Amino acid sequence: MIGALVVTFSLSLSLLTPVSAPALGFKTIPATKWGHLFGSGENTNLNSSPRAQRAEVGPPRSKWNIKYVGVPEDARVAFKYAVDIWASYFEATVPIELEAHWGPSNTNGVLGSARPGDYFNAFDGAPDIDLWYPSILADRLAKKDLAPGKPDIVLRFNSNAPWHIATDGNPGRSSYDLSSTVLHEIGHGIGFLSNAEYDKFFGTGYLIQPSPYDAYVQLPDGRLFTDFCARSVELGKAMTSPLYWSGPLATAANNGVKPKLYTPRPYEDGSSITHLDEATFATSGANSIMTPVLDSGEVFRTPGSIALAMIEDMLLKPPKNKPQGLPAKPIDVRALVGDRYALLTFDSPSCRRVDRVTGYSVTISPGGQERTFTSSPAKISGLTNGSSYSFTIKAVNDRGQSDAVTSNEVIPQATSKVKIIDKKADVKYLASGSFKKSQVIAYSDAISGNLKLATLMGNAWKTSIIDGNSTAGNRSDRNLAGPVSLCVVETKTSEKLHIFYTDTENKDLRHASYDGKKWRYETLDGDGEDIQNYQESARRKTASDVSVSNACAVTPAGLQVFYRDESQGIILGAALTKTGWIYEIVDGDRQSDGRTTGDVGFSLSAIASGKSVYVLYDSVLTLSSSNVATQGEVRLAKRNSIYPEDWRYSTLDGPDNGVAMAGYDVSISNSGNRIAAAWLAASGLRLPSADEVRYLIIDEEDYPSRLSPEKHGTPSYPLLIDSKGLVFGCQDRLCSVGSYSSTPRLNNGATLNNVKDGAIVTINKVRYAVTSISKKLVLVRL
Repeated sequence: MIGALVVTFSLSLSLLTPVSAPALGFKTIPATKWGHLFGSGENTNLNSSPRAQRAEVGPPRSKWNIKYVGVPEDARVAFKYAVDIWASYFEATVPIELEAHWGPSNTNGVLGSARPGDYFNAFDGAPDIDLWYPSILADRLAKKDLAPGKPDIVLRFNSNAPWHIATDGNPGRSSYDLSSTVLHEIGHGIGFLSNAEYDKFFGTGYLIQPSPYDAYVQLPDGRLFTDFCARSVELGKAMTSPLYWSGPLATAANNGVKPKLYTPRPYEDGSSITHLDEATFATSGANSIMTPVLDSGEVFRTPGSIALAMIEDMLLKPPKNKPQGLPAKPIDVRALVGDRYALLTFDSPSCRRVDRVTGYSVTISPGGQERTFTSSPAKISGLTNGSSYSFTIKAVNDRGQSDAVTSNEVIPQATSKVKIIDKKADVKYLASGSFKKSQVIAYSDAISGNLKLATLMGNAWKTSIIDGNSTAGNRSDRNLAGPVSLCVVETKTSEKLHIFYTDTENKDLRHASYDGKKWRYETLDGDGEDIQNYQESARRKTASDVSVSNACAVTPAGLQVFYRDESQGIILGAALTKTGWIYEIVDGDRQSDGRTTGDVGFSLSAIASGKSVYVLYDSVLTLSSSNVATQGEVRLAKRNSIYPEDWRYSTLDGPDNGVAMAGYDVSISNSGNRIAAAWLAASGLRLPSADEVRYLIIDEEDYPSRLSPEKHGTPSYPLLIDSKGLVFGCQDRLCSVGSYSSTPRLNNGATLNNVKDGAIVTINKVRYAVTSISKKLVLVRL
C-alpha cells in the first residue's frame, strides 16, 4: 500500500478558497489535490535500468522559469535538467512558471508531490466548458497567461530522501534519482491528475470540478467518470474499481489498448487514479515513469509516449455518453438587478453531468421572449429600467427539457456613469490618499506590471509610472501587479508620500517614498537570507513570500506597515525609526497573550486614530479535506506605540457569532471620531462563497450588524467602509448602501474584472468609488 502524503513545510494552513472570475467570463479555482511519488524501498536491477534513455535533450518548444524555495544550489541542476526535458516535448507559447519547494516529510517514503497552480473553466479556447483545465493546459489553449504572477506548477520534495542529485544517470542501488522524480512530478503539475476525492469513512466519491483528466477515466463497461453524480457512493465504488484511460491518442500509443490506471483498494490519496497502473507498467521502460512508485537506482530521461499522448488527449474535446432521460430542473434560481438587464443565477443538481445538459432555455415575462444560455449567470439584456420582470428557466439535453422554474421579480435600475482616470490600466489593487493638497491614487497595472500614480491636477488626472520599468536607482523591472497601500507622513515643515507594493515574481515587499522632488526605492522585506522561523523573537528580514497583502498606518510614533508572511501563515510588521526599519511578528505565531495560531492576514486593513493604530485581518481556523476554509474569524490588533509587547487583540466575528467563515475581505476606516470596520462572511450553507456583509463600530458595539444583498447577488471584494456607508462587490459588480441600514443600490452594472481593492474618495464634495472597469481605472459616483 502507498501511504497518503502529510508534508510539513511551514506553519501556514495555505488558504485555498475558490474564487469566481468575472461574471460571464472564465472562472478559476485553486488546485488543492496533489499527485505524489513514493520510493518503493526496493532496488532496481541496474542491468535493466532505463538509464539507456539518456539521450540528448532536444531543442526547447516552450519556455520554463523556476522559482526555488529552500532548494539547495547543488540540487537545482537536477530540476533544470528535468525542466529542459519537458521543454523539449511540450509545446507552449506562454512561459511556464514553476515553484519548487524543499523540506522534510512526515510520511515515510514520500519523494515528491506536485499540483497545478489553479484550474480554469469556460475560458476562450476551452474545448469543453464543463471541465476545469489546469494552469498550463488552460494557458496553452487560451494562448495567454490566465493568472499572471502566479505559479503554473507547485512542486514539493522531501529533503530527507536519499537523493542522487547529479544528472549522470548513475544513482546506484541506494539512492533515488532526483531529476527522474522532478520529471514525474512535473507531469502531475501539467495535468496528469484527477480532481476526484474519496471519503474513506462513507465510501463516497466527489467530483465537483472535473478536469480533462477525469473526462477520459473509464470503467470496463464504458461508463465515464463524468457519467456519475458529483457526489455519490456509486462514484466512490468506481474509484476503487478497475479504471482505464479512454483517450484515443494514449490508446494508440499503448498499441491500441486502453492504458490501465492505478486503482488499489483501499483508496490511496494522491496515488489512486492519478497514475498508470503499477503492476501493468512497472517493467514497461519509459512508460513506467508515471506509475506511483520509484525504485532506488531507477532513472528516466523522457516523460514516456503514453503520458505525452494522455496530455495531448486532454487538449481535445472529450466524447460524452448520451443522457438516459430528461434533465433535472435548475435549483436556487435568482434574478438580480441590473442596468437595462438582469442577471439570472442558478445551480444544477449534483447529478447534472448524468443529465448531459447542453444548455438552458429562459423565457422572459412579460413578453414571452425565449433565449438560450449555456451556464450561470445568464445576462438577460434589452430590458427597460423601472419595469418589473421575472424569468422561467428549463434545463435542456438531447432528450428534451426539464420542468420549469420561475424566478423572483426584479426591476432594472439606472446606474452611475464612470469618469476615466487611466484609460489603459487593468487594476486589481489600489490605494488612495491626499498628498500636497492633491488627491492621489497609487495602483498596480496588470497589463504592464508597473506601479503607477494618478494625481488630480485641477479637474484632470495626471498619471505616471512610479516603478516597474527600470532597474536604475534601486527601481525594479519585475512584475509589480500586486497589493498596494499608501500613507502620508506630515510634519510641521515637510510631507512625504509612502507607497508599499509587491514584487510578484520575487515575492518581496517594496517601498517607494516621495518628498515632492525625488523618489527613493527599497526592498523592505522578502529578500532576507532565509525564511526566519516564527519562533524566533528577535526579528530581521526574511526570505518568506510577503507578496499577499499589506496595509500601512501613520501615528505620532511613526510609519508602520503590516503584511502577511505566506510561507508561515503569520502577520509581520515593520516600523520606520531614525535608525531604519525594525521588524516584528504581529499575530499568528502563538496562542498566548491573546494571539492566535490561525492562518492570518490573507486580507489586511489598517488605520490610525490619534496615537493608536488598528489592524483588521482574517484568521482561518479550519480547512476541509480539499483545503477549503470552513471556519474563520475576523480579528483586531490595536496599540498606541511601535513596540510589539503593546499589542492588544480581540475577535470581532466568527463561529461563536453563528457564521462559519468571517473575513473573505476586510476594511477599516475613521468614521468621524469613531473607527468603523466591515468584512464579508459566509454561513455554512453558502461556503465557500460569502453571503453577508457585516460591520460594527469598534469599542462601541459588541455584535456586528449584517447586510444580505440577496437581490444584488453574492457579496465580494472590493469591500470599503467610511462615515457615509459601505461599498462592496455584488455578483462581480459594484454596489453600495448610503447608510448602514438602508437597501443596497447597484452603482454600476459593468463587470469588475477580478478587482481586489478599491477606494472611496470625495472630489468637489461628491463621493466616488475608485475601481477598474473594462481595463480602465475609473471613478463611479456613489
